[in-house]
Amino acid sequence: MFFRWSKVTGFTLIEVLVALVILASVGVVLMQTSVTGTKQSDYLTEKILAAWVAEDRATELRLAVRLGQPLELGDAWTEQGTLRFRTRVLKIEQTEFLQTIEVSVFYPSDVDQPLYRLESFLPREASIL
Repeated sequence: MFFRWSKVTGFTLIEVLVALVILASVGVVLMQTSVTGTKQSDYLTEKILAAWVAEDRATELRLAVRLGQPLELGDAWTEQGTLRFRTRVLKIEQTEFLQTIEVSVFYPSDVDQPLYRLESFLPREASIL
């Protein structure tokens, strides 16, 4: 029996395996990038909502001053979107005409480091609880 070798063109097994390794590596890098982007997007969403919550709490205090109501400092709970934030208002400094307050927003609520911090000013004549 005589075997005749024909010139069949195609890829060898080694070439196919190398191509699969390269393709898998690119896929892993793309997945890691996608996960990192999603996490960063979620963090920025929480940060923006926390900024809105802080500004809302400062506005509530300014309205209380205008209406002659006492200011309620301390901790409070606020829902924004589907998230629940803990806010803390502290009086920092008081001058002859102004008092400086700090609004800290915490999310998740059990952490001690605020997600967002806002300093605001109120007229001095406001009474504080």
